[in-house]
Amino acid sequence: MSAIPAVRRFLLPEVAERLRTSTRQVLRMISTGDLRAINCGLGKKRPRWVIDQSDLEEFERRRSTGPATKVPSKRRAREAVPNYFG
Repeated sequence: MSAIPAVRRFLLPEVAERLRTSTRQVLRMISTGDLRAINCGLGKKRPRWVIDQSDLEEFERRRSTGPATKVPSKRRAREAVPNYFG
C-alpha cells in the first residue's frame, strides 16, 4: 500500500502574507479566476477558501517578471558641434 503524498494547502491569511497583500485582494483574485481555490466551507453563506501549493506556485510563476531588458534610447546621438568661440 503506497502512501498518498501530502499536499500543502494554504488559507487566505497565509496566502495574503506570502503575496504581501490583503485577504480582500486575495478574495478578488479568486473571484476573477486569477487564483484557483477550493471552497471547503458552507457554500456561499460561509465560504472557507483553501489554496493548494501547486496552484499558488502557478499563480506566482504567471505573475513573475523576467530580468529587465535594456530598452534602446529614443534620443539621437549628439553630433559634434564645432566650437566657434574658442
